[in-house]
Amino acid sequence: MNIDWSDLTKMPYWLARQGSELDKLRKGAMQFWQRVADMLAFPSKQLDPMTADLEIVHLLAWERDIEQIPSETELMYRTRVKYALPFAKGAGSKSGWIDMFKKLGMPWITIDERFSETDWDVVDLQLLDSDVGSNQNLISYICRQYGRTTRRYQYTTIAKMAVMSPPKNFDNHNDLSMATLNTNLLPAKRLMTMDSESSFLVAAIKQL
Repeated sequence: MNIDWSDLTKMPYWLARQGSELDKLRKGAMQFWQRVADMLAFPSKQLDPMTADLEIVHLLAWERDIEQIPSETELMYRTRVKYALPFAKGAGSKSGWIDMFKKLGMPWITIDERFSETDWDVVDLQLLDSDVGSNQNLISYICRQYGRTTRRYQYTTIAKMAVMSPPKNFDNHNDLSMATLNTNLLPAKRLMTMDSESSFLVAAIKQL
């Protein structure tokens, strides 16, 4: 609850003298009503895991079957508690997993299933190397809690690199044809036709 107390308690200029008794009374009233507003807003804040006290978050986590991982941050823990129900509903689909990792701060993820060169029940999670290194325990916990019982999960690290020079493409194709015809048919050897064709192509691979 954001209240602009200075605007609400603004006094006329002939009374708003700094350090006066009336100014002290105004500041005291501001502090009192700010405390009242905080007390009224306290119950509503406890319903949101992102703003509730940590002890209340622990109770909400127990109710929603969420365990705190020792290595995870408090923000990550609060986020998992807040979205516990959407995570559980979307755990059976690929889009649900992608949305889950995005909310947990890992948007770079690719999910592949049913490889031709490996067992059909293996699901491969492709994540950034930095995300796997800092959230390895969290990823393992997610696979145990939300993974399907008929699937085995593995993860592969991918690297994100900036392109130093932009790719370019240049195409050129040129055709040249020349012919000479002699209408004097008496000397047959002077009937002559010449064709010439030239092609030039330069291309560079386009990367998206």
